[in-house]
Amino acid sequence: MSERWAERQRRTNRLVRIIANYILAKPNVSPDQIYGLCKLTWITKSYSDENAKYIKSTKIPALGDIFGRDYSRSTLGQVATDISKILKSPEAEELILDHTGFTNFYPAYRKASRQWISDNFEPLLPLFRVAYSLNTDEQGLRLIEQIERLPGIPKANHEEIQMRPEFLLTPAFFALDQRLRFPLINGNEGVQKLLHELNVIDDPLASQYTAMIGLYGKGGISDAADLDQVGGILPAMFGVNPTKQLLQEKPVDGNDLPLKDERDIESLQAAKEVVYKRIHNKLTNKLKQRLSGYTLLEGRNKDAQFDALVKNYNPEKNGLIKDDLLIEVKSSIEIAHIRMAIGQLYSYWFRLKGKESKPHLAILLPSEPDTEAKQLLNWLNIGILWFSGDTLETCSSRLQGFVVTANK
Repeated sequence: MSERWAERQRRTNRLVRIIANYILAKPNVSPDQIYGLCKLTWITKSYSDENAKYIKSTKIPALGDIFGRDYSRSTLGQVATDISKILKSPEAEELILDHTGFTNFYPAYRKASRQWISDNFEPLLPLFRVAYSLNTDEQGLRLIEQIERLPGIPKANHEEIQMRPEFLLTPAFFALDQRLRFPLINGNEGVQKLLHELNVIDDPLASQYTAMIGLYGKGGISDAADLDQVGGILPAMFGVNPTKQLLQEKPVDGNDLPLKDERDIESLQAAKEVVYKRIHNKLTNKLKQRLSGYTLLEGRNKDAQFDALVKNYNPEKNGLIKDDLLIEVKSSIEIAHIRMAIGQLYSYWFRLKGKESKPHLAILLPSEPDTEAKQLLNWLNIGILWFSGDTLETCSSRLQGFVVTANK
C-alpha cells in the first residue's frame, strides 16, 4: 500500500461517518442501509481512473441502498448533489465525487452479504452503532469479540463454504471509527503478511486485534490506514535494531529544527544550520507529497539514517523485479553537500542491501546542479532530482519514467 492509498482510506472514513451520522440516528435503520455502508468500502479491479468501473457497479448502488434512491440512470455528479442536499453537507458532495473505497471484497460473497446482514440484523445493528461511537481500544476489543461470535457468510450457491465475518465487517468498522484506530483484518495480502510477521496469523481474532493496535505510535504508524501500509516490512521497522519507519512530515518553522546526520552537517557552514535545515525539511515534505503514490520509508538506525526509501519505484521492470530507490536530500547544490550525499547513499545502501545488490540511488537538490556535478553523479550512476515549483524534475535518463509517474 502507499500513502496515497492511506489517504483514500481516510477519505472513505470521512464519507461513511457523515452518512452514518444521518442514518444511525434514525430509529428505523434497514438492513439495506447497513449493507450500503459496507459496500462503500468496496472497489473493483478498476478503481482509480476518472470513469473507474467501481463507481457505477459499486459506489452509486451503495448510495442508492443507503438513501432509498434509484440512481441507476444518474451520474456521480447528480448523485453527489442529491445526497449533499439530503445531508446538508457540501463536504459529502466533495467526498462522493472523489475516489473512495479500498477493499476488493470477494465477488462471490457480495450478494450473499446482503442476505447475511438481513438474517443477522438484530445483533449487527448495535455493533455498527458502537463502531460509530468508539472512544477506546478496549471498546474496539469488545466489538472484535462480538464479531468473532457471529456466523460465517455463506458463498453464493455453495452455502457450506463460508467467509469469516471480519472480512466484511472490519473494513466497515474502520470506516466508522472516529479515531481511525480500528484495524482492517481481512484476506488482503498485506494484512495477511502483517499478521504473519506478528506471529498471530493462526490466533483468535481478538489476539490479532491486540497485536495490531500495539503497533500504534511506533515506526511512524499513527492510525489504521498507516498500519495497512507496513505489511511485509515489519522486521525492519520493529526488530531488535529497527532501521526504517514510515516517512514523517518535517517541521519547517522555528529555530529548534531536527535533522538527521547532525554530526556531518556540523562540518558544513555551521552558521547556516537553521537555514539549511529548513530547506532540507521543506524539500523532504514536497517529496513526501509528490510521491504519495508510493510507500515511503526513512531510516531510524544511527548507522543508516537515510532520508527516503521509495518502495518498488519501478515494479514494471521485468514484470517481477521490484527495486527500491534510496534518496538523499540536500539543502544546497554546493559540491561539498553533493560529496556528502554520495558517501551517505553508498554507505546507507550497503548497510541496507549488502554488497550483492545493485544500488538504485538518487539525490534531491533544491535546484538543478551545475554541469560538473551532473557529470560526477552520472558517472557514479546516481540519479539527480530537483523541484521546479511543485513539479519533480530530473536529468537522469533512468529516472525519467519514475518522474513522469510521480508528477501525474
